Amino acid sequence: MKKWLMLCMALLLSVALVACGSDNSDDDKDTKDNESTEEKSEETSDNNEDSEENAEAEEGAAADEESDTDSEESTDAEASTDSENDAAAESQDFDFDPNGENTVTLQLEQAGVIVKLTYKADGDMVYEQTANNEMPYSTLGVSTPEEAEEAMAGYAADFEGIEGVTHNFEYLDDKVVETLTVNYDEADVNEVSQLTGSEFEGDLSGGVSLQQSVQMLQAQGYEIVEE
Repeated sequence: MKKWLMLCMALLLSVALVACGSDNSDDDKDTKDNESTEEKSEETSDNNEDSEENAEAEEGAAADEESDTDSEESTDAEASTDSENDAAAESQDFDFDPNGENTVTLQLEQAGVIVKLTYKADGDMVYEQTANNEMPYSTLGVSTPEEAEEAMAGYAADFEGIEGVTHNFEYLDDKVVETLTVNYDEADVNEVSQLTGSEFEGDLSGGVSLQQSVQMLQAQGYEIVEE
Protein backbone atom coordinates (compact mmCIF):
# COMPACT_ATOMS: atom_id res chain seq x y z
CA MET A 1 0.00 0.00 0.00
CA LYS A 2 2.77 2.43 0.95
CA LYS A 3 4.76 1.81 -2.26
CA TRP A 4 1.63 2.20 -4.39
CA LEU A 5 0.76 5.41 -2.59
CA MET A 6 4.26 6.79 -3.22
CA LEU A 7 3.94 5.90 -6.90
CA CYS A 8 0.60 7.69 -7.14
CA MET A 9 1.96 10.73 -5.33
CA ALA A 10 4.92 10.90 -7.71
CA LEU A 11 2.44 11.04 -10.57
CA LEU A 12 0.29 13.65 -8.85
CA LEU A 13 2.96 15.99 -7.51
CA SER A 14 4.75 16.67 -10.75
CA VAL A 15 7.21 19.53 -11.06
CA ALA A 16 9.11 18.73 -14.24
CA LEU A 17 12.11 21.00 -14.72
CA VAL A 18 14.89 21.11 -17.27
CA ALA A 19 17.91 23.39 -17.02
CA CYS A 20 18.93 25.97 -19.58
CA GLY A 21 22.64 25.27 -19.14
CA SER A 22 25.62 25.72 -21.42
CA ASP A 23 26.91 22.84 -23.52
CA ASN A 24 30.65 22.30 -23.68
CA SER A 25 30.29 20.08 -26.70
CA ASP A 26 30.34 23.12 -29.00
CA ASP A 27 33.61 24.29 -27.47
CA ASP A 28 35.09 20.83 -27.91
CA LYS A 29 33.95 20.81 -31.50
CA ASP A 30 35.54 24.20 -32.19
CA THR A 31 38.81 23.04 -30.62
CA LYS A 32 38.86 19.91 -32.74
CA ASP A 33 38.04 21.93 -35.86
CA ASN A 34 40.91 24.34 -35.11
CA GLU A 35 43.33 21.46 -34.55
CA SER A 36 42.17 19.86 -37.76
CA THR A 37 42.64 23.15 -39.64
CA GLU A 38 46.17 23.57 -38.26
CA GLU A 39 47.07 20.02 -39.25
CA LYS A 40 45.75 20.61 -42.76
CA SER A 41 47.71 23.86 -43.01
CA GLU A 42 50.95 22.15 -41.94
CA GLU A 43 50.36 19.32 -44.35
CA THR A 44 49.69 21.76 -47.21
CA SER A 45 52.85 23.70 -46.36
CA ASP A 46 54.98 20.53 -46.42
CA ASN A 47 53.53 19.50 -49.73
CA ASN A 48 54.28 22.92 -51.23
CA GLU A 49 57.90 22.73 -50.06
CA ASP A 50 58.33 19.29 -51.59
CA SER A 51 56.71 20.40 -54.85
CA GLU A 52 58.14 23.87 -55.54
CA GLU A 53 58.69 23.17 -59.22
CA ASN A 54 55.00 22.54 -59.80
CA ALA A 55 53.71 25.10 -57.27
CA GLU A 56 51.47 27.04 -59.61
CA ALA A 57 49.82 23.94 -61.05
CA GLU A 58 49.36 22.37 -57.63
CA GLU A 59 47.96 25.57 -56.12
CA GLY A 60 45.43 25.84 -58.94
CA ALA A 61 44.35 22.23 -58.50
CA ALA A 62 44.25 22.60 -54.71
CA ALA A 63 42.13 25.74 -55.02
CA ASP A 64 39.62 23.96 -57.24
CA GLU A 65 39.50 20.97 -54.89
CA GLU A 66 39.16 23.16 -51.80
CA SER A 67 36.35 25.13 -53.44
CA ASP A 68 34.48 21.93 -54.25
CA THR A 69 35.05 20.60 -50.71
CA ASP A 70 33.85 23.84 -49.11
CA SER A 71 30.74 23.80 -51.26
CA GLU A 72 29.98 20.22 -50.28
CA GLU A 73 30.60 20.90 -46.56
CA SER A 74 28.44 24.02 -46.70
CA THR A 75 25.62 22.12 -48.38
CA ASP A 76 25.89 19.26 -45.86
CA ALA A 77 25.94 21.70 -42.92
CA GLU A 78 22.88 23.55 -44.20
CA ALA A 79 21.04 20.30 -44.79
CA SER A 80 21.94 19.06 -41.29
CA THR A 81 20.80 22.31 -39.68
CA ASP A 82 17.52 22.29 -41.60
CA SER A 83 16.96 18.66 -40.59
CA GLU A 84 17.61 19.40 -36.90
CA ASN A 85 15.30 22.42 -36.95
CA ASP A 86 12.54 20.45 -38.65
CA ALA A 87 12.90 17.63 -36.12
CA ALA A 88 12.75 20.05 -33.18
CA ALA A 89 9.70 21.83 -34.59
CA GLU A 90 7.95 18.52 -35.22
CA SER A 91 8.65 17.18 -31.72
CA GLN A 92 7.60 20.38 -29.93
CA ASP A 93 4.58 21.20 -32.11
CA PHE A 94 3.98 24.72 -30.76
CA ASP A 95 4.62 28.24 -31.99
CA PHE A 96 7.78 29.38 -30.25
CA ASP A 97 8.71 33.07 -30.21
CA PRO A 98 12.40 33.41 -29.16
CA ASN A 99 11.94 37.12 -28.42
CA GLY A 100 8.42 37.18 -27.00
CA GLU A 101 5.95 35.63 -24.59
CA ASN A 102 5.35 31.87 -24.78
CA THR A 103 2.75 29.75 -22.95
CA VAL A 104 2.59 25.96 -23.37
CA THR A 105 0.36 23.41 -21.61
CA LEU A 106 1.08 19.68 -21.62
CA GLN A 107 -1.06 16.85 -20.28
CA LEU A 108 -0.58 13.20 -19.36
CA GLU A 109 -3.28 10.69 -18.39
CA GLN A 110 -2.07 7.55 -16.66
CA ALA A 111 -3.78 5.03 -14.36
CA GLY A 112 -6.72 7.40 -13.95
CA VAL A 113 -4.47 10.30 -12.94
CA ILE A 114 -4.53 13.48 -15.04
CA VAL A 115 -1.42 15.67 -14.84
CA LYS A 116 -1.53 19.06 -16.58
CA LEU A 117 1.54 21.32 -16.61
CA THR A 118 1.65 24.88 -17.95
CA TYR A 119 4.82 26.84 -18.65
CA LYS A 120 5.00 30.60 -19.09
CA ALA A 121 8.25 31.93 -20.53
CA ASP A 122 9.94 35.05 -21.78
CA GLY A 123 11.57 33.69 -24.91
CA ASP A 124 13.01 30.35 -23.77
CA MET A 125 13.35 31.32 -20.09
CA VAL A 126 10.52 29.96 -17.93
CA TYR A 127 9.36 32.40 -15.24
CA GLU A 128 6.25 30.54 -14.02
CA GLN A 129 5.03 26.96 -14.00
CA THR A 130 1.64 25.70 -12.85
CA ALA A 131 0.35 22.18 -12.26
CA ASN A 132 -3.33 21.20 -12.20
CA ASN A 133 -3.62 17.53 -11.38
CA GLU A 134 -6.51 15.16 -10.64
CA MET A 135 -6.40 11.80 -8.87
CA PRO A 136 -9.43 9.56 -8.20
CA TYR A 137 -9.65 8.27 -4.65
CA SER A 138 -9.64 4.72 -5.99
CA THR A 139 -6.04 5.10 -7.11
CA LEU A 140 -5.08 6.17 -3.58
CA GLY A 141 -6.84 3.24 -1.95
CA VAL A 142 -9.28 5.54 -0.11
CA SER A 143 -12.99 6.22 -0.53
CA THR A 144 -13.78 9.48 1.25
CA PRO A 145 -12.42 13.04 1.28
CA GLU A 146 -11.50 12.62 4.96
CA GLU A 147 -9.42 9.52 4.25
CA ALA A 148 -7.74 11.24 1.31
CA GLU A 149 -6.88 14.32 3.36
CA GLU A 150 -5.33 12.14 6.03
CA ALA A 151 -3.28 10.31 3.43
CA MET A 152 -2.09 13.57 1.84
CA ALA A 153 -1.36 15.46 5.05
CA GLY A 154 2.37 14.77 5.10
CA TYR A 155 2.84 15.71 1.47
CA ALA A 156 0.84 18.92 1.80
CA ALA A 157 3.10 20.00 4.66
CA ASP A 158 6.17 19.74 2.42
CA PHE A 159 4.93 22.68 0.34
CA GLU A 160 4.26 25.03 3.22
CA GLY A 161 6.49 28.08 3.76
CA ILE A 162 8.39 27.80 0.45
CA GLU A 163 8.87 31.23 -1.09
CA GLY A 164 7.54 31.56 -4.63
CA VAL A 165 5.47 28.37 -4.33
CA THR A 166 1.68 28.25 -3.95
CA HIS A 167 0.11 24.85 -3.35
CA ASN A 168 -3.36 23.51 -2.55
CA PHE A 169 -5.30 20.24 -2.33
CA GLU A 170 -9.06 20.25 -2.93
CA TYR A 171 -10.93 17.14 -1.80
CA LEU A 172 -14.02 16.48 -3.91
CA ASP A 173 -16.55 13.64 -3.72
CA ASP A 174 -14.54 11.16 -5.78
CA LYS A 175 -11.11 12.70 -6.35
CA VAL A 176 -8.47 15.08 -5.06
CA VAL A 177 -7.44 18.06 -7.19
CA GLU A 178 -4.00 19.58 -6.74
CA THR A 179 -2.98 23.06 -7.88
CA LEU A 180 0.61 24.20 -7.75
CA THR A 181 2.29 27.40 -8.95
CA VAL A 182 6.04 28.05 -8.96
CA ASN A 183 7.21 31.61 -9.57
CA TYR A 184 10.85 31.28 -10.62
CA ASP A 185 11.51 34.98 -10.11
CA GLU A 186 10.90 34.44 -6.39
CA ALA A 187 11.52 30.74 -5.70
CA ASP A 188 14.84 29.10 -4.86
CA VAL A 189 15.18 26.49 -7.60
CA ASN A 190 17.38 24.29 -5.43
CA GLU A 191 14.69 24.26 -2.76
CA VAL A 192 11.98 23.50 -5.32
CA SER A 193 14.11 20.60 -6.57
CA GLN A 194 13.56 18.84 -3.24
CA LEU A 195 9.78 18.72 -3.64
CA THR A 196 8.10 15.35 -4.16
CA GLY A 197 7.85 14.53 -7.87
CA SER A 198 10.49 17.04 -8.99
CA GLU A 199 12.60 16.01 -11.96
CA PHE A 200 15.69 17.85 -13.13
CA GLU A 201 18.23 17.68 -15.95
CA GLY A 202 21.30 19.84 -16.45
CA ASP A 203 22.55 22.91 -14.58
CA LEU A 204 19.68 24.97 -13.18
CA SER A 205 21.91 27.95 -12.39
CA GLY A 206 21.14 29.25 -15.90
CA GLY A 207 17.37 28.98 -15.40
CA VAL A 208 14.67 26.67 -16.76
CA SER A 209 14.46 26.18 -20.52
CA LEU A 210 10.99 26.06 -22.08
CA GLN A 211 12.02 24.15 -25.19
CA GLN A 212 14.06 21.55 -23.30
CA SER A 213 11.26 21.10 -20.76
CA VAL A 214 8.69 20.51 -23.52
CA GLN A 215 10.97 18.05 -25.32
CA MET A 216 11.62 16.10 -22.12
CA LEU A 217 7.95 15.88 -21.22
CA GLN A 218 6.94 14.82 -24.73
CA ALA A 219 9.53 12.04 -24.54
CA GLN A 220 7.72 10.86 -21.38
CA GLY A 221 4.37 10.75 -23.16
CA TYR A 222 2.95 14.21 -22.44
CA GLU A 223 0.98 15.89 -25.20
CA ILE A 224 0.54 19.61 -25.89
CA VAL A 225 -3.06 20.71 -25.30
CA GLU A 226 -5.00 23.92 -25.67
CA GLU A 227 -5.80 25.91 -22.55
